Amino acid sequence: MSAFQTASFADFVFNSVSSLGRSVRRAAENYGKARAAAALYEHMSALSDEQLADMGLQRDHVARTVFRRVFDDREA
Repeated sequence: MSAFQTASFADFVFNSVSSLGRSVRRAAENYGKARAAAALYEHMSALSDEQLADMGLQRDHVARTVFRRVFDDREA
């Protein structure tokens, strides 16, 4: 096996492991966001209509609001 082939194989292994690491990190981040969204949705759903109105929300906007607060990176 030549040095070129060994380097290419090493690069392949390194890139594969790096890609796997990024995928695992991204999955963990998304899992954390999903749990945060569930907790926030549960909390906001338990509020009265009056409490939601004080926050400038209507009950039918709770899911959309939760999604935007947790997943929309533009508002971060």
